[in-house]
Amino acid sequence: MSDAASRPGADAGAADAAGAARMDAQQLLAALRALRHAPRDGAYWPRLAQCLMQLCRARSALLVREAPDGSWQVLASALPPDGNPPADAAAALAELAPRALAQGHAYAPGAQGGLMAAVRLIDPQGTTLALLEIAARDRAAINDLLIRAQLVADLPSSGALAPLDGTAPATPGSRALVPAQELVDLVDLVARVMKETEFGAATLTLVNLLSTALGCEQVVLGVADDGLVRVAAISHIDRFERKAENVQLLESALEEALDQRADLVHPLAPDSPMVGLAHDRVARLLGYAHLATLIARDEESPRTPALALMLGRREAAFDATRLQQVSVALHLLQPWLVTLRERSRWWGARLWAGMQQRARRWLSPEKPGRKVLALAAAVFVLGVSLGTWPYRIDGSAELVTDSVQVVSAPFDSHLARVYANLGDTVESGAVLVQMDVRELELQAGDLASELRRFEAEADRARAAGQAAETQIATARAVQARARLDRVRFQLEQAMVRAPFAGVVVEGERKELAGTPVRQGDKLFRLARIEGLYAVVYVSERDVRELPAQATGHLRLLSQPEREIGFRVTQVVPIAQARGPQGGQIQLRVLLDQAPQPWWRPGMTGLAQIDAGERRILWIWTHRLVDTLRLKLWW
Repeated sequence: MSDAASRPGADAGAADAAGAARMDAQQLLAALRALRHAPRDGAYWPRLAQCLMQLCRARSALLVREAPDGSWQVLASALPPDGNPPADAAAALAELAPRALAQGHAYAPGAQGGLMAAVRLIDPQGTTLALLEIAARDRAAINDLLIRAQLVADLPSSGALAPLDGTAPATPGSRALVPAQELVDLVDLVARVMKETEFGAATLTLVNLLSTALGCEQVVLGVADDGLVRVAAISHIDRFERKAENVQLLESALEEALDQRADLVHPLAPDSPMVGLAHDRVARLLGYAHLATLIARDEESPRTPALALMLGRREAAFDATRLQQVSVALHLLQPWLVTLRERSRWWGARLWAGMQQRARRWLSPEKPGRKVLALAAAVFVLGVSLGTWPYRIDGSAELVTDSVQVVSAPFDSHLARVYANLGDTVESGAVLVQMDVRELELQAGDLASELRRFEAEADRARAAGQAAETQIATARAVQARARLDRVRFQLEQAMVRAPFAGVVVEGERKELAGTPVRQGDKLFRLARIEGLYAVVYVSERDVRELPAQATGHLRLLSQPEREIGFRVTQVVPIAQARGPQGGQIQLRVLLDQAPQPWWRPGMTGLAQIDAGERRILWIWTHRLVDTLRLKLWW
């Protein structure tokens, strides 16, 4: 695509193009009227490009003409405020040109989610196209925008005016090619109808204007919704009875054309495949020699209400070109009239219609994947809102026992040998520690010698009849015997034994071996296995949810695959601070099974207490709600 070597008047049209960017609807119509009198010089094309851009709400408009060598030359352009033409213009033109030349228009996806559209212009000087960049927000209205572009597709270069009932033949494949004066008439008609804000006023304005412009005795507009056709307006009649025979007759004729999905002109040609029985009845009973029913429907959205417009004349026949022009205007007005009709209905009807539309959309086979996901999401939300789950209070657990005894040193000495270690399971009477008794044995020998000496002195004094010396020696012998008995008792305690079968829960062999101890120093802590039970710590915020006679399960960290049931027997009514977890309430629980050989006091794990059924939504959100209540409270 190359720029034209010379574009006379391009600079002269720049000011006009800049001004057109700010035109309202009336100014745009005036500019279109002015263009039909303007010669096709260098200033004509920039003005046309600017009008096209505004009429079609395009970001940019590019007018190009095919050169003899097959390339495209730029006649004029209307650019956005940033002044940059679309980067993919050349590629879009190469793709869209063949289709636009064949069918009058074409469009394809463009950059940033928008569209690139090409419309064929009727130019006696060569093959000319208008390339429009449509923004992403206007994708849904692309058909209406293309109809607007086709309305100005053959704007003439001179001031010659076409007659109101023009006889210019229609161009094959381009239903919307409209002569200049008729273009202005149609744009004026569309503008006057779209000024109305009520559906009834808009439809009555449409049928009255068409009746006057086309010289019809009667113009009837019907709306088809859910397969039923209802008359919406009749020219020159403000009010009519819907159950009247003539109205029902008109509705049957409108429905006849809609059912066949094609415009119907009566009388039908002899070789026409269409059926016109209802139109025959209307013509015979109402005295119309010629009838034409035009339909406008959104083929991409079959559920959108369709319009049917019936034109009736008693004398002159309808011109095919003029009917095409009216059909273009009807298609252009359809979205606006449908919108006004929805707005005019009371809110209950709009709500019911919206529900029906959504139901039809859900029941249709389109986009099954999204519908399955949406249905699953709806079921999930409903289940979360109304369903219940067992609610469990989490906590930490620990195995404890009340049968714990401290094994201490029986006398001052050194530990000769240490037989037990932390975690050992010992039997009752098993030797835990052997004390160093060498000093005690020396003391026992000395005391035994001293005892014998005092006994000998007592015997000599008794033989000599010395009563006082006998008593003194006897007393000293008794003291020596007592000290000897004490030492012998300590010697008997030199082998420290387990008072009962249990587990060593405190005391390390490597720390005790060979160390000096004093009488009463703690050597080991021994716990019974038979009396094991558990304590569970739960957060103080969960105590209120704790049921009476609660039950639950715990798993110890040493063997997490095993589940141990329990029953809460006591709630200690004192909160304990346990690190970052905050206040914790202690629960004493009774285990459902007998102590296992691998259980050890002090083992920890995790516990869950059954608190009954709760709503799933409450389970997921109650902690957040409690936190917000604390944060927002003052």
